[in-house]
Amino acid sequence: MIILNMLIFVYGHDAFQVKEKVEKLKNKFLEKNNGQNVLISAIHGAEFSLPEFRNKVLSAGFFAEKKMVILKDFLAEKNKNEKDILEIIKKTPEETVLVVCENFSKGEMAKSELFKFLFKQKYVFEFNPLSGNALTVWVRERAKFYGCEIDNESIVLICDILGNDLWKIDLELSKLCAYAAREKKVSPAAVKKLLAKEAEDNIFKFVDALAAKNKRLALLVFEEELRAGASELAILGAVSGLVRTLIQTKSLLEKTAYNKNDLAKKINIHPYVAQKSLAQAKNFHINELKNIYRELLKIDMAIKTSAAPAKAMFGRMIAKI
Repeated sequence: MIILNMLIFVYGHDAFQVKEKVEKLKNKFLEKNNGQNVLISAIHGAEFSLPEFRNKVLSAGFFAEKKMVILKDFLAEKNKNEKDILEIIKKTPEETVLVVCENFSKGEMAKSELFKFLFKQKYVFEFNPLSGNALTVWVRERAKFYGCEIDNESIVLICDILGNDLWKIDLELSKLCAYAAREKKVSPAAVKKLLAKEAEDNIFKFVDALAAKNKRLALLVFEEELRAGASELAILGAVSGLVRTLIQTKSLLEKTAYNKNDLAKKINIHPYVAQKSLAQAKNFHINELKNIYRELLKIDMAIKTSAAPAKAMFGRMIAKI
């Protein structure tokens, strides 16, 4: 249950679960306050500004509004304002809920004084890649979210192809459930028919088109996924997840060489995805990837705060490349 004057820390290597938890916190916040006199704002580490952060956290709202401020991926951008940020966090007023989310493990953040403080808070949630029974349960629950049942054989087939990448599993489940809308049950036959490496490759193809500045191909791939039954949010999630992986891959390659197996272990991805990411990272400068990711974050926020169709927003993003 969300109360006022709360500091919440959400972290871990599984970006999908981190994002999902933050969305649940936002929805709970709105529900608790009946959507009245509330303000939710997000600050991404790539666009961090200390004055903006101070203003959003400490400034008094109009008409005694309740506020939620979300700070995302601060550590990934190697920001140097930790001391000042910590002082602001400690002064968070009682009408503000502050959520900090990071896609790092506890060990990777252990040297930071800011994160040492965050780890001591009451509300701390860790999300790392799922495996075994936990992954099976997640896939089954996600299928229910899309209105379908799914048997164990189908789950095993999906995980054999996609590993434990929840972004891509979510995307493919949305298509499988659209395909099985009449029976409302995903079968092994449907998985074998619809879900293959080629389905995953469509997301790589989309990002390849962005790298080549091929606007027509990028739009065609996007529309192909929609026709296959994928939801707009599922496509957005899968593309965002891949771009995040490419940013991690590119950053690591700037320091040392990696083969697909070492990369897969380092950032907890399937070896097939690691192999594709190593090849694709060569097509981008790190700043290009960060710019694409910023645009995807804008689309994500716009989908949830306006009636604008995701297809039109994707089109505008592609037009900018």
